Amino acid sequence: MPSPRFSEYPLVSVVISTYNRPDRLDKALASVHAQRFADFEVVVVDDCSPDKEAMHTLLERWYNEFEKRGIELIAARLGENSGYQCMPKNKGIEIARGDYIAYLDDDNTWRPDHLSALAEAIESDFSTDMVYSRLCYHASEEMVKKHGVPVGDSEGTAWDPRLLGVRNYIDTSTILHSKGAFWRLVRDSGFGWDETLRRFGDWNLVWRWAVQGNTAKLVDKVTVDYNWHEGSLQLTRPAIEVPVCLNYAQYVALRKDRKLELLAASSPAQAAATI
Repeated sequence: MPSPRFSEYPLVSVVISTYNRPDRLDKALASVHAQRFADFEVVVVDDCSPDKEAMHTLLERWYNEFEKRGIELIAARLGENSGYQCMPKNKGIEIARGDYIAYLDDDNTWRPDHLSALAEAIESDFSTDMVYSRLCYHASEEMVKKHGVPVGDSEGTAWDPRLLGVRNYIDTSTILHSKGAFWRLVRDSGFGWDETLRRFGDWNLVWRWAVQGNTAKLVDKVTVDYNWHEGSLQLTRPAIEVPVCLNYAQYVALRKDRKLELLAASSPAQAAATI
């Protein structure tokens, strides 16, 4: 049971998957702490980072900072590195108590109105299962010259399931969705985030979201800052790893059983100690 000083049933659960980037995670958590919206909890799932002590120290400090706002931070740690963001996100959703799930990758940050804008949008239209906002891309001149990455505000693309077969226009960190719709996706397709993938997990999720008939809507506002860096998975993962446009039957055929042991703490008293 959560402490009486925390909400037992927050409206939103913020799920952050992280691996071996405590400095970037620190900035991500600072942006969550700065949200004007307050009815949320934070679930951080560490993909078995090698420097356990650094993660422990960081999350203990942020646990105390969020506690001052009456917001609970729950820490979880996988018992073995999964190699990508999908298993940590699935575990975070299993822990989450909120009606809605919002994601933040550990190398990105939110602007202060992110949760308020998305929560207002999805609460105003109960026929919508997911809402997503826009990004502002940031990169050094060297990164732009070396990799040709985009910078500046992204264009907003309205929900179009047909377009998802060609390209992804929804980034993980811009998403807020109904937890009930996520579990319908699990029921109907057998899984949520596809743990067999090593790249483009967000593309796979939103594409299957559309295949299963769930709905989504653009919140035409920049609320997320996306930070390109040399460790960005979009740059370090070879594209050949990813079967992006397979049909649904092929995805099911590739689905592997979940075998890695998960170790997690779900109580506030254990949160700092577990990581």
